[in-house]
Amino acid sequence: MLQALRFGAVGLVNTLIGLSCIYGLMFFFHADAGVANAAGYGLGFGVSFVLNRVWTFGSTRSVRQVLPRFLLAAGGCYLLNFCLVMAGTGLGHFNPYLAQLIGVGAYTASLFLLSRWWVFR
Repeated sequence: MLQALRFGAVGLVNTLIGLSCIYGLMFFFHADAGVANAAGYGLGFGVSFVLNRVWTFGSTRSVRQVLPRFLLAAGGCYLLNFCLVMAGTGLGHFNPYLAQLIGVGAYTASLFLLSRWWVFR
C-alpha cells in the first residue's frame, strides 16, 4: 500500500510536469496532440525513474540493471497511452484534453504494476 501511495505521489509530480508541458504546447503553440503527448512524457521520464527507483521501490540494484527494464516498461505503457490518445482524438472524436487524461490513467496503472512486479522487484 505504501508503494502505491508513493508511486501515486511521484505520478502526481510527473502528471503536473507532463500535463503542463502537453497542455502548454497544445494551447500556446497549437501543437498536435501526439507531438505534445510525446514531449510531456519525455520530460517526465527522468524524474519518474529516479524517484521511483530510490523513493517508491527502494531499489538497491544498479541503474545498469533496472534502467533497461524501466525503459521497456515505460515505453510499452507509453505506447498504450499514445494509442488511446490517438484513438480517442481520431476515431472517438474525444476532446483532446480528455483523451490525454484517459491516456495518463492507463499509463500510470500499467507502469505501477510493471514496476512493482518486474522492473524493481
